[in-house]
Amino acid sequence: MSSSNTRRAAAQVIVVLVLVAAAAYAINSDAAGVQVFNVYPTISMLPTLEVGDLVVVHSVPFDDLKVGDVIVFTVPNGLGQCVGETVVHRIVNITGQTLITQGDDRSTNPSPDEPPLGHSWPPVPASCVRGVVVVALPYLGRITEAFPPPYNYILVAMILIIVFALELRPKQRPADSAGPEGQGAPGRDTGADSDP
Repeated sequence: MSSSNTRRAAAQVIVVLVLVAAAAYAINSDAAGVQVFNVYPTISMLPTLEVGDLVVVHSVPFDDLKVGDVIVFTVPNGLGQCVGETVVHRIVNITGQTLITQGDDRSTNPSPDEPPLGHSWPPVPASCVRGVVVVALPYLGRITEAFPPPYNYILVAMILIIVFALELRPKQRPADSAGPEGQGAPGRDTGADSDP
């Protein structure tokens, strides 16, 4: 095993690790304005979103929100603090600096979540809004269900180790490979006719 193969494999693993770390930071940081959430565990957004969908959310100013937007927010308590679960619902009304939301499945959400009609939680203040859903990735959230932390990290580490090991494996020349000048290996019949 040559040292150049080892260096190349190590460099590839480092590049992959840096890219994975950068992508994880960019996707799940408020600084980038983009986050990914798993739509789980309710059916409140059927048929728009299925249980297990991943949604990509973009942070927008509160003034840019409009009725009909599907948003991700943290449920506020009675004091307006964002301390509850994370919810994906549609904006059905905007009242000053708060939002009234409702799930799309009217069989499970016949009325809005907030008062006066609903009684699930108080109106959602701007500080609790995580962002607007820009794209839904069907069923990709099932992966996080199948491999929750730390197992999903272990799976990634195993994949990297396999890639590293495959890269370090000595490369074998096929048995019928050509020699340096396009000729067969010494002592082998190349199948070419020769004159005696």
